[in-house]
Amino acid sequence: MEGKLSRELEWFVSTLAREFGVFVSTREVAVEAVELGIEEVDEWYLPLEVIENPVETFLYELMIVDDATLNEWVGAIIFYPDSPEWCLQIITKNGQLLYRKPLPMTE
Repeated sequence: MEGKLSRELEWFVSTLAREFGVFVSTREVAVEAVELGIEEVDEWYLPLEVIENPVETFLYELMIVDDATLNEWVGAIIFYPDSPEWCLQIITKNGQLLYRKPLPMTE
C-alpha cells in the first residue's frame, strides 16, 4: 500500500507528522469505512454546528495507529453521502480531540 495511498490515508499520515511530530508508516495504519447516523455519533465528535448541511447519515473513513510510545491516534474524514467531497477532518489522541477542521462544500 505504500506506493498507492488513498487521499484520506495520505492526509492522516502527513497531518500527524506536520501538526504533531508523529511519524508512522502507512503500513501501520488500520483503515475502516463506515456509514453512521447522526444519533450514533457523539456530539463532541461531530457537532452539527460545524457542518454546512446536516443530513441523517454521514460516511466516515477512520484511520487508527499507535505511535512509538503507544498513544492511539485516530483520524477521521467525514463525507456527505453520495459525495466524494470531505466535510470534516478530525484527529484524536487517546480519545481526546486535538484537531477538527470543517471544510466547505465545493459543489
